[in-house]
Amino acid sequence: MTAASLLLALDAEQRAAVTAPADAVIVLAGAGSGKTTVLTRRIAHRIEDATADPEHTLAITFTREAAAQLKLRSPRGIHTGTFHAIAFALLRQRLTDQGRSVPTILTNRAGMMNEAVRSGRSKLSSSEALTEYEWMQARALDVARYPAAASAAKRPVQSPDDLARVFTEYEKLKKFRGVLDIGDLLARTTEEITGSVDYAGAVHWRYRHLLVDEAQDMNPQQFAFLEALRGGRRDIFIVGDPLQAIYGWNGAEPALFDNLPTTLGGATVVHLRNNYRCSPVIVDAGLHVLRSNGIAAEARSVKLDGEPITMTAFDDESAEARGVAALAATARRRLRRWNDIAVLVRTRAQRELVVAALSESNIPVAASTASATVAPLLQEIAALTNRYALADWALELRIATDKDTPEHDLALLVDDFLGENRSGPANGNMFMSWFNTSASRISGDDGVEVLTFHAAKGREWHTVVVAGAEKGLLPHSSARGVAQKAEEVRLAYVAITRAAEQLHVTSTRSRNGRKATPSPFFETLPLGERTRASMPAELRDVAAGSAKDTPLGALRAWRRDRARQLGTTEAAVCGDPLLQRIAETKPANTDELAAIVGHLTAETLASEVLGVLARFPGTDPQ
Repeated sequence: MTAASLLLALDAEQRAAVTAPADAVIVLAGAGSGKTTVLTRRIAHRIEDATADPEHTLAITFTREAAAQLKLRSPRGIHTGTFHAIAFALLRQRLTDQGRSVPTILTNRAGMMNEAVRSGRSKLSSSEALTEYEWMQARALDVARYPAAASAAKRPVQSPDDLARVFTEYEKLKKFRGVLDIGDLLARTTEEITGSVDYAGAVHWRYRHLLVDEAQDMNPQQFAFLEALRGGRRDIFIVGDPLQAIYGWNGAEPALFDNLPTTLGGATVVHLRNNYRCSPVIVDAGLHVLRSNGIAAEARSVKLDGEPITMTAFDDESAEARGVAALAATARRRLRRWNDIAVLVRTRAQRELVVAALSESNIPVAASTASATVAPLLQEIAALTNRYALADWALELRIATDKDTPEHDLALLVDDFLGENRSGPANGNMFMSWFNTSASRISGDDGVEVLTFHAAKGREWHTVVVAGAEKGLLPHSSARGVAQKAEEVRLAYVAITRAAEQLHVTSTRSRNGRKATPSPFFETLPLGERTRASMPAELRDVAAGSAKDTPLGALRAWRRDRARQLGTTEAAVCGDPLLQRIAETKPANTDELAAIVGHLTAETLASEVLGVLARFPGTDPQ
C-alpha cells in the first residue's frame, strides 16, 4: 500500500495524526473515533516513507485482544504486546543471555495469597488482600510504603498494617518457591533496564519507535516501564482518551496522561472528535452525562440518527432481570446474532441475576462460557514436560474438536506458543506463563454478553442494555472523593458509548428490599429527539447493507461481519469510497483488487472480498 493510499477514507483529524512528524505525538481519541485505524495507518505510513523500521517498532496495548488486532492489521515484522507480555519477553531473554534461570509466572495467585493470610494470622479475606496487593504493585510501592499510601488514598481497607504483614508473607512464599507474580514483571524488567547502561542501550536500539494505546489507563508502574523503554527519546506516538479513564480504583493515574506534553518536553497534539460507532442519539446522551457533571467534552457522530433511547423502571431486581431478558429477545429479532447484544452492569452480583433470567428464557449467554471449559484443559497442559508432549496434545485436541470452540482455540494457542519458541526448552509450565501474559483470550459461543462496565471497555455492540441505573450503583456508593465521583461519571459515559445503534436503560424502584432512586446521571438524559434528518426505512436498510442482492449491499454486509469479528469499526475495515469502488469495478482477482486497495490489504482481504463478488454476474474471482 502506498503512502497516499494509506490516507484514503481518513477524515482530516485522522490524517493529521497519521502524518504528524516523526516526533512526540499525543492523540486524544474519543469513543468510536477509529483509533486502531489511526495507530495501524501511522505505523504503515512511517514504514512506507522510511522514517521507521518495522523490526524496531513496538506498539504497546492494554489487552491481548487489542495487541492481536494491531498485529493483524499492521505491517509484518512489528512488535506488539501488552505491557506485561513485552516485559516478560524482555526479562526472559535477559536472564537467558546471562545464564540465569527464568522464573515461572505464578498462576494460582489466590491460593498463595490464602497461604499468606493464614501464615500472617490475619482475619482478612484472600481476595481483599490480593486486590490491595495489585494496587500496591500498580502504584510502584513496596510493602514498607503501603500502609501510609493506602491511608492517604482512602483505600477501602480496615487495617493497612495488617495487610502489610500479609504481603510480607506472600513475598516470602514467592521467593521460596522461585516464582514471580505477574505484577512483578514490570518492576523487575524496569530494574534490569535502568540498572545497566549496556542493557538499556540494547533495549533502546531494539525498540526505536514506540506507540502506546489506551494510555489514559497507565498506572505509575506501567509509566515507569514505558519511560525505561523510551530512555528520553522523542519518537513516541501515544493514543488515549481522558474521558474513558476508569481504572483509578485499580491504581491507574489519569494525571500521567494529562501531563504528557510536559513530561515529553512538548508534543504535537491531535484531537479525534468524529464518532463512527454511535448514532447521534447515543453520542448526545454520552455528552450530556459528562457535561451535566462538570466534565468538558466534545464529540460528533457522523452517522444518521438511530433509534431513541428507552428508560424503564421495574419493581425490583428480579423483575428487572426478566425485563432485560425480554429486551434482549426483542432485539434479537432484528439482528443476526445474539452477540450483537450486551447487558452491562455495575457489579458482579447484578450479573448473576441477569444471567439466570436469560437462561430461564432460553437465551444463550456468552460471558464466561469459555472459562469453565478451558480450565481443566489448562491443568492438563501444565503437567506436560516437553515440547513434543505439547505438540502431540494440541494435535489430538484439534482432531477431536470442532472449529470455533474454546477447546479448538486452546489447541491453536499451544501451536502459537511452540511457533514463538522454536528453540530451547518448552513445557507446560512455560506455556502457562505465556498464556497468562501474552495469549489471546479464548472466545465462547454465540450469546448475549453480560459484562461489568469495566469489562466492556474497548468493546461495542449494536444493542446495549445498561442495567441498574440507580443511585448507589451509578454512582457507586463506594465513590466518596472528588476523583472517584468523576470516575463514576466517566464510567457511565463508557457504558453508554458501547452501543452503536440502540440503548436501553433499566432501573428498579426497590433493590435488596430497600427503596431505590434513579441515578442522577440519567435523570434528564435526552432520549433521542431527532436533531438530524432521519433516513426513510427502505433507504436505511440499503445503507445498513441489508440489500444483499447487490454487490455493494453484499460487501457492506461482509464489512459489518468482519468489523464485529475484529471488534473494530466498519470504517477501519474498509472505508465507504473504497467499498463503492470495489462494488463498481468488481475485481476478478487479487491483482485487480490490489489496484484499488494496495497489495498488502489485498493479500489480507482477497479471499473474502472476491468470494462475496463471485455471487454476482460478471465476476469470476481467481
